[in-house]
Amino acid sequence: MKRSTLLIAILASFLSTAQMCGSKDDVSPEGVSSSCFSDKSLADVSWQKDQLQFFQKPKSGPLKVIVYTYKDESFLAFENGFISSPMSYVFDCSGATIAKRSINYNAFYSEAKQLKVLLEGSY
Repeated sequence: MKRSTLLIAILASFLSTAQMCGSKDDVSPEGVSSSCFSDKSLADVSWQKDQLQFFQKPKSGPLKVIVYTYKDESFLAFENGFISSPMSYVFDCSGATIAKRSINYNAFYSEAKQLKVLLEGSY
C-alpha cells in the first residue's frame, strides 16, 4: 500500500511539473495574430503566392507551409524534403530568405518556435 501511494505521489508531482513547463513550440496567441503571414496572405501577397504555386506543381510531393518566430520576428517556411533547399525557402515578411539575411540555418531551426501550420498537403 505504501509503495503504490508513493508511486502515485511521484507520478502526480511529475505531471504537475510537466504542465507548468511549456513545450518549446508554445507561443502565445498574440504571436500568431501579429504575424504578417496568414491563410489569406498566401493567396494575396504576390511573392507568397508564387512560392506556393512552385511547390504545388503535380508530383512535387509533400508540402508544409509553416509560420515560425525567430528572435521576435515572423518567418514563413515552405518545407518539402524533395525539392526545397533549407535556406532558400524560409522568408521574412518582406520576402527575403534567411540566407540573404545571413541567418544561419542551424541556428534558425534550433531557436525558432512554430506558430502555425498554414497549409499541409501533397502534390
